[in-house]
Amino acid sequence: MTPPRGRGPFARRSEGRPGAGSPGLFLVAASLLSAAGCGLGPAGAVESSPATRPAWKITCSDVEWDPDPSVRLTRTSRQLVGFSPTLLGVDTTWAGDGFTAETVAGGYIDDLTEPYDDLQPTGSLTLTDGVKADVMHGKFQGVRVVVVIWRDPSEGVPCDMHALLVEGADPATEETLLRGLA
Repeated sequence: MTPPRGRGPFARRSEGRPGAGSPGLFLVAASLLSAAGCGLGPAGAVESSPATRPAWKITCSDVEWDPDPSVRLTRTSRQLVGFSPTLLGVDTTWAGDGFTAETVAGGYIDDLTEPYDDLQPTGSLTLTDGVKADVMHGKFQGVRVVVVIWRDPSEGVPCDMHALLVEGADPATEETLLRGLA
């Protein structure tokens, strides 16, 4: 014999409200959760104060790059990259006509240059503040790449590492973009 609808071992509540008709079940569940430290009260609560969590973060100074307005560029993303619980680097990506550019503030040279197939030093560039930057050319999956890397003496490690990467630009566009650093 089939029990009538709403009856049987798992009868439905006719009122449609959770806990209706069974206040004891709620009290039992609440006391078990509280005893287990699941956040219904101070039992088992984790101390959260300025002494136990960082109250601020430091962001590396962004790359100072002023590309020539004759080159059409659109900033497509800006990401903060965590180096520690309180230190953030800045990675900004730009899209141009058939190429991309990326400025990187903070990080480590090996992490930046590792993905490129055949990066070779091809020269240097003196920036406006007198800092010397290394210029390297290579390919990434068959696409022409220029990478300019320098250390900002006013920043500590890892914020001192700054770079401009350009992928897929022709040599004339590369030169125009690099002039935005000097």
